[in-house]
Formats: sequence, structure tokens, C-alpha cells
Amino acid sequence: MNPDPTISVGVDTACNPESSILALLRRERTKVRVGELPHTLTPSLSHAVGEGDLLSRQWAYCRIRVKSRVLLCCSLLIFLWAFNPAQTFGAESHSLTVISYPARPPKLPLWLALEEGLFAKYGVSVVLKELDSSDDLLSALGKREGDIYAATAPYIVSAIGDGADLAFFANTGYSVLKLLSRPNITRAEDLKGKKVGTGEPGSSQDRITRQTLLRLGLQPDRDVTLVPIGGRSVERLKALLAGRIDATTSNEDNLYELERNGGMAKVRVLANNESLKLFIGAGVDFAVSRQRLLGDRESIKAFLKALCEAISLAKRDRDRADRIYIRHQGVRDPALLDFMYRTYVQGAIPQRPFPRPEAIALGLEEFGAKAGLKGKKTDELIDKTLIEELEREGFFERLDSALK
Repeated sequence: MNPDPTISVGVDTACNPESSILALLRRERTKVRVGELPHTLTPSLSHAVGEGDLLSRQWAYCRIRVKSRVLLCCSLLIFLWAFNPAQTFGAESHSLTVISYPARPPKLPLWLALEEGLFAKYGVSVVLKELDSSDDLLSALGKREGDIYAATAPYIVSAIGDGADLAFFANTGYSVLKLLSRPNITRAEDLKGKKVGTGEPGSSQDRITRQTLLRLGLQPDRDVTLVPIGGRSVERLKALLAGRIDATTSNEDNLYELERNGGMAKVRVLANNESLKLFIGAGVDFAVSRQRLLGDRESIKAFLKALCEAISLAKRDRDRADRIYIRHQGVRDPALLDFMYRTYVQGAIPQRPFPRPEAIALGLEEFGAKAGLKGKKTDELIDKTLIEELEREGFFERLDSALK
């Protein structure tokens, strides 16, 4: 029963079902005084004494006003969501779609973070879409299908040239590269006047070969004769072993086969990634939509934290790393697992996955004529601030302590 001898009807009192968010839209209203009735009078008794018609009309009016305001607020929420869905509905902002290609060994941190539940630990839900070809990747980049892309840098640089607004924010490894020569060639200078195997002119492999020679102090088109041999490094390695060329670059797959078959004695390693300071090729670079980074920075930072923890786990726990390579790379040969652990987990995969400018610069060299890249510099495509924040906040120190 109403303790007040005066029954007041209006959307501010008992008939108001609006939530707190609707209350923000209230304006001062005029309350409708129905009349002074005894506490014991119900609407039907009120009607019996001549007040029922007025009361019924006022209740109907109240319901109409409430419904109108509910519709108004729903319309306002839809309007706000259309312009900024991530901020209006926070739960959506913690889901990230990651587009990935190709399935290279340096992707171990991404796979491990998923399987160990590390993304969930840091509050983000990750949907990983593994693609089957470079054409699929270029299509996904063109259609803006992902929030984050895990791919070789030149693909992403090409998409930026076509208008994709992406920023590189991490790198979890590079393609292992060695410059191999015939055993009688002991120094880089000995390559002068010799034949060096390379990829097709203008290809990424050709650019890598040229960069390798330049860093050794050799002019590619003056000091050596470049010999294009197929599109795969294994073909160039076969040419080297057959004596048709004097040197070529080779990747880790070929090196393992040489090592396993005792073929390393037939070649000499003249240089590698570390000595050349050359970290390009089929590595794993991570790029994010700048719009997503601006509107939901904490989720991207959480994603990066999970990657970093996965790297630390793999470096401390060989079994975890082997399990990932068995599942995602189909590797079951113990000798190959050992080779991959030494080559990648202990070698190419960095403890702190800063973006690597070398691979991005290679992409700029290859696709710099595209409209979206004109006048762009490598640094303009990189955002290191997320990892720098983690360093300043002591994240890596806490991570090391927690995993000891």
C-alpha cells in the first residue's frame, strides 16, 4: 500500500521501469496528480466513486511515455554503436582475428600461446585463421579480414601500398640464412670474378642475394656474375654441389639435409644472419590495423604479452617446443626436432620480439612504387611503443621471475 495519502502517477515514480542509462536522458517532468484517495481504495473502487476513468487514462499515458523513452534510448545506443562499436560494447573489443601465412617455424610463439591459453590469461580471445597460399593472404589483406596479420613482411608492405593502414609491431623470428661456397673459397673477397646463384631478377631472393653481397663489400653486378637458377634455394644448392656455380645463399631446410647426409663437408659457410646483420626472408612479422591499435590498444598489448610469455616458455621447456613443431610442422624425426630447436628457439626467435626493419625495408624496395608507399620510410611503418611500454613497466623482469 502507498503510505502517502496522495497518489502521484508519473514516469519518475512507481511506473518507471527505465534502467540507469535511461535515467541520464530524463528531463524535468510535470507529475500528474490524480486526486486524493484513501489508502484502501483500489483502482476499481476508485472507479466506483467516479475517479476510475481518470486514473486509467493517466496510467495509459504513463505507459506510452515510458515506451517512447525506451525506444529513444535504444535508437541512441544503436547510433553510438554504429560509429564506435569497440567502445560501446567493451566485450567485443577483446576478440582478435589473426590472419596467418605461411606456417613457418618462427610462428612457434603464436601457436604455443594459443595452446597454452596465454591469450585468455591476458584477457583476449584470439581467432587464428591459417591460410593456404600467398593469394589467399593477399586477398585477406585486401578485404581487411583481420585485426592482426602474421606473415612475411613484404606481403604486408605490399598491402600497405594498396591502401591498408597497418603498422608492424612485432617479429618472432627470421629465416635462417647462410652464404655457402665451394670449399676452396675461404673469404668473401675470393668471390670476385666468380658465379653466384640467385633467384629470378627482381624477386625477393634476388634482393636477398644482392644485400648479402653488398654487406660483404662486393658489388653484385660488377664483382661477381649473378646466375638466376629457379625459384627455390634447393635448386641453387644442387647447382653449387654440382660445380655449376661457386656460391649461393641457402635456408635452414637445405642446411639440415646437408648436415644429416654429411654434405656440409662439401661446402664452406662464408657468412650467416648474425655476421651479415641481415634478418630478412621468410620470417614472421606481426602487423595490426592502426584503427584497432588506436581504439583498443590494451588488447593488442595483451596479445603481445602472451607472445612474449610463449617465447620464454619455449626457451625454458624443450618438450613444449617439440610438441608445437610436431603438431604444426609435422616434424617427428628427433634429429630434425633437435635441429629446429637449436636453429629457431635458441637462435632465430628473439626474447623480446621487436619489429625488424630489415625485412620491411626489403618490402619497400620491392613495392615502393605503389601509391600508398610513395615517400614512405621504414620507420613510418613500425610501431615499437608497445614493446617499449612493456620494458618500462618491468614486464620482462616479472616474466623471468615467474618462470624460474
